[in-house]
Amino acid sequence: MLGGRGSVRFGKSIRSRLIIGFMAVMLPVVIYMLINNSYSRDIVREKVSETYRNTLDIYVGQTDHNLSQINDYLYKMSVLDSDVGLLMSFPMDSDGYTLTKIRIDSKLNRDVGVYNLIDAVFLYHKNDIIFGTDSVYNDTKKIIKTHMDSMTTEENLLLNNQHTWEVRADDRMPGKYFLINFIKVSDGLFVGAMIKVQDINKMLSIQWSDGDIGHNGIYLLNEDRLVQSLTENSAPLELSYRLSNKPYESLTDRKTGASYLVMNRISTMVNIAYRVVIPEETLLRNLLFFRNATLFAPIGFLAILLLYLFFMRNMLFKPLHELILGMKKISLGMLDVRLKKNKTLEFEFLGNTFNIMAEQIKTLKIDVYEEQLRVKQGELKQLQAQINPHFYMNSLNIIYNLAALGDTESVKKMSLHLADYFRFIMKANRDTITLKEEMQHIENYMTIQKIRFPDKLVCTFEGLETVLHYPIAALTVQPFVENSIIHGFKNRRQLFQIKITADTAGEDGFALTISDNGVGFSPEVLHKLQHKEPLQEGESSSLGIMNVIHRLQLLYGERTSITFHNQLEGSGAVVVIVFPKLMEGVKAVV
Repeated sequence: MLGGRGSVRFGKSIRSRLIIGFMAVMLPVVIYMLINNSYSRDIVREKVSETYRNTLDIYVGQTDHNLSQINDYLYKMSVLDSDVGLLMSFPMDSDGYTLTKIRIDSKLNRDVGVYNLIDAVFLYHKNDIIFGTDSVYNDTKKIIKTHMDSMTTEENLLLNNQHTWEVRADDRMPGKYFLINFIKVSDGLFVGAMIKVQDINKMLSIQWSDGDIGHNGIYLLNEDRLVQSLTENSAPLELSYRLSNKPYESLTDRKTGASYLVMNRISTMVNIAYRVVIPEETLLRNLLFFRNATLFAPIGFLAILLLYLFFMRNMLFKPLHELILGMKKISLGMLDVRLKKNKTLEFEFLGNTFNIMAEQIKTLKIDVYEEQLRVKQGELKQLQAQINPHFYMNSLNIIYNLAALGDTESVKKMSLHLADYFRFIMKANRDTITLKEEMQHIENYMTIQKIRFPDKLVCTFEGLETVLHYPIAALTVQPFVENSIIHGFKNRRQLFQIKITADTAGEDGFALTISDNGVGFSPEVLHKLQHKEPLQEGESSSLGIMNVIHRLQLLYGERTSITFHNQLEGSGAVVVIVFPKLMEGVKAVV
């Protein structure tokens, strides 16, 4: 029953009716766009593939033409070049042979620069090789020597066709594979040229934007099959390697299921085939523009609906959204949120009511906060008052003992330091003091104790230079120093050392460590301190460690921490106080 009511309410809502009307208008338009896009896809695919086929045909024809021109060049050199014809008429160790060789070498190096496709042009004899190349000289010479020695045997010469090129492989050749052809000049003398397959493929890659349009490769041909890839950038897919008589094929990768347009062209000058594989998504890349263009067709139909939606947004949806957003912010504690005035009478009334309620909540929260602050400040003053008298009795005991011993000089020295100590105590009612003042007070306190225990106490400070001006409450650190002497200084025969160090902590705060080499915390006291349990009167110093902990919590809240432990060696207490980074414009209140 409830489900039926919900569906009826949905059908009668303004939002649902607007959606139904939008769908009724858009459905015929979407159907039209799908039909139009399918037709456009077929047309574009056919035209683009025809353009790519023509590009590949032109490239293969131009490459074969270049190979034919190089053959003509080799033939003319073998017949018409006088130096080549005269070379073998001189003994190899004669000056005439040397001068002729120099002239031929100069011509060959010049011709390598003229024919960009050629990697090396050479004049080969089993006892000497003259060549020009743009590659590594020694590697090229070894490649020519190795392959020409095998290709110029009597058996291979009978099979040689001077009009076609041969595919050879050599690991010393960049890309491994290369084309070679040669023409016989005279007995034992041949003129030839080498071309790197990777150079041919590099120019082919440029045609297809180095893989942005499609993938290309050059393959060794065996009848109607591609048997060996001669390039490293072959198409990364599993397609058929059997050639077809069709100008192109549409094949599907057996692994990924993607469709590709595959074009193969066979060279007439060498036993290789060129293959270009183009993803169909690349073919239809430009169709995206036409598909997006059709989206603007229904604008005329949607104009009135959009204007109506815009009107409803300003009159209804936007004011409701602002009201809901304001309520969410109020629930998150952002009490300064106020709604703007609205021209609609109903929403103006809601906005004014909301603003009045928000102001009342803010005022009430400020009153509660100020009352809590006054309570905390009262507690803080009370805790400080508990700390101030604690040192007095210890000081009087020291003076009494010194006077009883008749040590008047120590009594005078003690009196001066006590005056400085009490002067600091009288200033401790300030809101804050600097860490430097607290350290000076500790030095004064240690001097008083050293009078009582000469040559038995040492207090050192490390790493405090950068934090000396940090504001803290008075008597935050000194109680821990006094606690170390009272409870840790049990072995009066050895030197008792207290060390105060400062180290940086997270978020630019710092950690203040007070450590000593005394007996450390007892297990019972350490357990209570670590679990923040109250201590009995005899378990803490007269200055009250727990009071200091409460003061730190009142001052800094959760941003501060204080930890207690003993040193790893089993002796000596360690207290670590973490002071947070002071927020700009905020100062601690004591």
